[in-house]
Amino acid sequence: MRNEATPYADQAVRPVAVAGAVDVTRPAEGYYRFRLRSGSVFGGVRIWYGAPLDPVTGEELDRSWRWQALFNGEPIDLDRVWPTCAGDPITEDEYQTYRARQQWAAQNAPRSAYADPRKRIDPLSTNDPQLF
Repeated sequence: MRNEATPYADQAVRPVAVAGAVDVTRPAEGYYRFRLRSGSVFGGVRIWYGAPLDPVTGEELDRSWRWQALFNGEPIDLDRVWPTCAGDPITEDEYQTYRARQQWAAQNAPRSAYADPRKRIDPLSTNDPQLF
């Protein structure tokens, strides 16, 4: 009994669907948890599709819409966070908590990793407050 062989190039191509997987080909609007570097503190990322924001005033500009991202309320390049953050969604309240924590640390512990999320956290340093 002989099977008809179909050349590899002529076989149908089907998308692969994996249960629980995130499609990273297109950003998804929402809130995510992310670290700017290894060993740093977590922060919140907001991703949305819309008009760009003025970097000085924060108002929407009359420009073409695009995918944008904020890290703890500060603009960040979308390619820096997506798709790495895609697997760790959070709520808007958690995003606001990360943002408020960074603002608090900027005033009360300016040398800590909480004030500058690009720094590594040192659990033995007196600069980093112990959060409970």
